Amino acid sequence: MRKVAPVIITVVAALLLALQAPSAQQRAPSIDPDLVGTWMLVSIEQGLEGTPRRVATPRGALILDRAGYVFEYITHTSPAPAGDAELTAAQRTMATHGGFWGRYEANAAQKRITLRPNGGLTPNLAGREFTRTFERTDDRLVITGTAAEPYTEGATRWTWQHVPPVDNLSPTYRSLVGFWENVGEARVNLTTGDKTESFRGPSIIVYTPSGYVGVHFVQPKRQSFAQHRPSEAEAAAAVRGYIGYFGALNVYPGFVFHQVLGGVSPTMGSTLQRFYELSSDGNAATIKLPSAGQAETRVYLKRLSGVADMLP
Repeated sequence: MRKVAPVIITVVAALLLALQAPSAQQRAPSIDPDLVGTWMLVSIEQGLEGTPRRVATPRGALILDRAGYVFEYITHTSPAPAGDAELTAAQRTMATHGGFWGRYEANAAQKRITLRPNGGLTPNLAGREFTRTFERTDDRLVITGTAAEPYTEGATRWTWQHVPPVDNLSPTYRSLVGFWENVGEARVNLTTGDKTESFRGPSIIVYTPSGYVGVHFVQPKRQSFAQHRPSEAEAAAAVRGYIGYFGALNVYPGFVFHQVLGGVSPTMGSTLQRFYELSSDGNAATIKLPSAGQAETRVYLKRLSGVADMLP
């Protein structure tokens, strides 16, 4: 039998290992367990590089899991620096709402979190990367961004309070918990079965074991803003067709209720009933929106993370 040179064997083995190894994008992100969980917004302080100012009536949710996914939604009533009276309704919405979903990594030693948004209310955030510092003390998490961070009003400090998991999570509840990516939608004629399909930009819905829900459903092919603050036309385009909110979650077999605590569409105070069906392996879901007519809207979801990724 012909012998194979050791150097050839070594090269082949290295190539096989390289093929089996995950790519840089596939590798598990660096996660600090102290960050994992559901957090409710307590306060916002802006302009830390000068004279800090507290933002009025802040509300919001921050959700981070062990798989490296993050959801943020923030709203408040403080006027924009230019003055609320000078803004259109859409510009005012953009000035008092914000947030995104995407990926994150955390350096526990340096207390730094790197954020990579996929989508959110402001189209310019998608594909960007920025870093914030964090410090957790008991049930409080303080996150601080710099003045260089895109689409903030100077260096900003956010204080969050941890919300523990719901007692005695049922199997039904556990089956829904996690980050779910929107992979398509359809308008279905219930009489004929005809479908009209549509697709969004990078969009997410997340259900947490702490009893909260978060949504960022964005339009496809969005146009970026030319400047930091959007023009009247840019703001109107960003808001049109965008569905984004956070709220309390009630889970029942086959359907859920979303009690909206803050949002662009729908707005705070709305109660939404959503029917759902899970695939046999639990990694896909179909959400059905109630309809009084002969047509039904369906949203198709793919699981990105699950209950094991969401619990402390």
